[in-house]
Amino acid sequence: MGSWRAWLLDAILRWGMKRHADEAIDLKRSRRMMHRPPRRVLRVPGDIRITQIVTEKGLRFDKVERIGAGAAEQPVIVYYLHGGGYFFGSPKTHRPIIISLVKVLDGLAYALDYRLAPEYPFPAAVEDAAEAYRWLVAMHPNSRIVIAGDSAGGGLAIVTAIGARTAGLPPPAAVIAFSPWCDLACTGFSLVANARSCAMFTPKGVRQAAALYLAGSDAYDPRASPLYADLTGLPPMLLFASNQETLLDDAVRLAEKARTAGVEVEMVRRDGLPHVWPVFVHLLPEARQAMTLISTFAGRLGLGASQSRQTEALRRAMD
Repeated sequence: MGSWRAWLLDAILRWGMKRHADEAIDLKRSRRMMHRPPRRVLRVPGDIRITQIVTEKGLRFDKVERIGAGAAEQPVIVYYLHGGGYFFGSPKTHRPIIISLVKVLDGLAYALDYRLAPEYPFPAAVEDAAEAYRWLVAMHPNSRIVIAGDSAGGGLAIVTAIGARTAGLPPPAAVIAFSPWCDLACTGFSLVANARSCAMFTPKGVRQAAALYLAGSDAYDPRASPLYADLTGLPPMLLFASNQETLLDDAVRLAEKARTAGVEVEMVRRDGLPHVWPVFVHLLPEARQAMTLISTFAGRLGLGASQSRQTEALRRAMD
């Protein structure tokens, strides 16, 4: 079972999100909820600096880095893709998890503010994410890039890794995905089986979000649904999911297919927690425990700092 904080968050999400999940998508309400996140979400620790970057091609990032951090020969770059069903959300709404990853991996992060549907339907987000990865490779040729994301951003992270392989670009060192949305055809058994237990979504709501983003495109297109892609040659993956969420089977089926393709996959499943639970590092003890798992995963891949510095980085992430 989850902590009392997880129980409270479950109740808040059911009241604030799930009771509207079967209604037609209200873009203004969804975006208004995320336009001004709570102060605790926006809080920037004293040892962190956030800079807005706009590239020559108009890509927008939040660059997140530790103030006074020493320059490593091969610093880890966290390339973060936020969730929000492809129609809302931003780097600002996901600031706590991005800052925590910077601390845990002892690197710096670029969080992409990609174009959103319905104004910019599929494949706009895919194109932005791919172009941003090319830009990062060019800007940081000696760094190791970890692509991370949650929900829609988690699926987009996997799609971006596949695109890098197809384009012959240097591969990312790893992919970290929190409750990745990998099947926009919405065929997972858990979509219906967990309809009551999920604190955020209903089957109808998930299908509506998929239709809004796809705008008539094929839901089985691997660029939209990486579950249907060739996963051969992808880097090690660390996947998180809740046993109660509607999108559980997206992560489970992706992990199984990736392992069959020879990809190293670590899957973390927990009870009593909401969708994308590791992103709630400012609220949940279970999310802070997830940072320990990420630190261990990174250390095993030789990412980030030495063991002693990783321990210190993990302590900072818990602050």
